[in-house]
Amino acid sequence: MTGNLSLERGLSVLKVLRQAQEALGVRELSRRLDLSAPAVQRILNTLADHGYVEQDQASRRYRLGYSLLSLAQHMLREDRLICASQAELDALAAEGCFNGFLGIRRGDQGIYLLAVQSKSPVVIRSSAGETFPLHSTALGKALLLGMSREEVVEVLGEGPFERLTPRTVTDVGKLVAQIQASQAIGYTTSLDENFFGLIAVGAPIREARGTISAAISVAYPKSVGPQVEIAQIGERVMAAAGRISFSLGYRETTEPHGEDPRNAA
Repeated sequence: MTGNLSLERGLSVLKVLRQAQEALGVRELSRRLDLSAPAVQRILNTLADHGYVEQDQASRRYRLGYSLLSLAQHMLREDRLICASQAELDALAAEGCFNGFLGIRRGDQGIYLLAVQSKSPVVIRSSAGETFPLHSTALGKALLLGMSREEVVEVLGEGPFERLTPRTVTDVGKLVAQIQASQAIGYTTSLDENFFGLIAVGAPIREARGTISAAISVAYPKSVGPQVEIAQIGERVMAAAGRISFSLGYRETTEPHGEDPRNAA
């Protein structure tokens, strides 16, 4: 067993425990990971020694350990992207109905880094570390902005993509057309495409070199629509993403709409 393989297996154990609804025994972990029970036990022993898993003394089953909290708290305190985004999403959520999200892309999926609950009747079910689809969410589409058809296919494949609602775009050509249209206005939308009755608006975050490294979005119930124009929300989300990008070192040569992202409302 190589060092890299040991690490990969250890991370796989943590992932299974995170997804489980209850503590798991060695045999169950062995079955889910397709590894021998002795191999799983060795991994658990190492993780337990460092506090990343804990064993219930009565059931002998394992769950995630509290040492993981220190890693998460360090990220929340020290990561520039998360810190800057938290403030912006909190401000949007404070307006009353906008649940806020921060996400990054890893392969063909997105990963939530933040989920901020507003006073909206729509309750956030997602949390940091969970994955989300790229083709049906405003957050995912924002992460795909600027990509050509070939690049989208390289990330997501030729499709058809999973249909989550009757309005989900499952054809790669239509998705690319959506992305190109969004590129022109600077923000993305998901209108009943991921969850029925929910509108979401997203915008990309750029690092110092101009590469899209993350995205933010807000989601709100469709019932709020008559009082909220999507274009207005798009401007607010773009402005927030611009300020986050600025804090990461990105400097635009030409400011969109004649506004400085540092001073946009």
